[in-house]
Amino acid sequence: MKNFFYAFIILNMVMAIGVITLIHIEGLSLVDAAWLATISITTVGYGDIVPKTVPGRVVTMGLIISGVGLYTYVLSTLMVSIVEGQLFDLLGNKRRRKMISKLNNHIIVCGLGRVGTEVFNTLKQEKVPFVVIEQNPERAELYHSSGIPIVVGDASEEHVLEKAGIHRARTLITTLPDDAGNLFIVMTSKDLNPKIKVITRATRNEGVPHLKRAGADSIISPSILGGKRMAMSAIKPASVAFVQTLFERQNILFQLEELTLTDNSILVNKPLKDSGLREKFNCQLLIINRGDHSITNPDPGDILLPGDTLILFGPSDKLVELEKG
Repeated sequence: MKNFFYAFIILNMVMAIGVITLIHIEGLSLVDAAWLATISITTVGYGDIVPKTVPGRVVTMGLIISGVGLYTYVLSTLMVSIVEGQLFDLLGNKRRRKMISKLNNHIIVCGLGRVGTEVFNTLKQEKVPFVVIEQNPERAELYHSSGIPIVVGDASEEHVLEKAGIHRARTLITTLPDDAGNLFIVMTSKDLNPKIKVITRATRNEGVPHLKRAGADSIISPSILGGKRMAMSAIKPASVAFVQTLFERQNILFQLEELTLTDNSILVNKPLKDSGLREKFNCQLLIINRGDHSITNPDPGDILLPGDTLILFGPSDKLVELEKG
């Protein structure tokens, strides 16, 4: 597409020079001069306006010789770009940048491998605003029709993270299959946005300390989690099945949800017993996360404060009502 734009600019410069010259030499109006230059370059040649002076004919010949070649090159380059999809890619990139520019407090997902695909599907199902960074163009192409903005590039590079809106994002999830790649992404993202929460995948136990020192807020090892879940499924199958149902949203009546209280929340600065969580919303408060510590099985007299994150279990419709409140 660069060749097209360069040729288009040169063509317009030739056109402008021709128009200005014809105005001075032939004494034509701006419209007539532009018309003569256009029909000369495009070889239409209606014959309604012709140069009457020798210098005017020389200028017109120059327009025909240089302009026709440029005009043909511009058209051929444009057609090649359309056939190869470059024009549509350009329009798609512009649309993607516009979508990302409107996002705020969103999530950035790095990598669309097996783990990244599960993250992608879950976030899309939960209707959470997010952006994906994928280094493999062919893999990224498979997800373009999803409606989720995808940035093609290396997530460890600053300009790529900036394209994904790193300065406005609240969370970054990196799912690369190697700890070194995840380590670089953690370091770069924390350097660009120290307040962002970073969740990273760890493939080996040896990599966990390095990821922690790099600033990762949460480190997930799929192999460790998978092994523990398999063991617990053998020991406590009913409990594991129940928890799995909650997280996979298979139970449409009751769900496990977390709610962070803001200053405007209807629950803030109220004792738990007066909050109406159980009486009005039929929800059970399991845990209050406050700062660096958690309050399990909260006392009825505990005051709910701004910034508290409540872990709730209750009817889906009531949880939605609470989130809106």
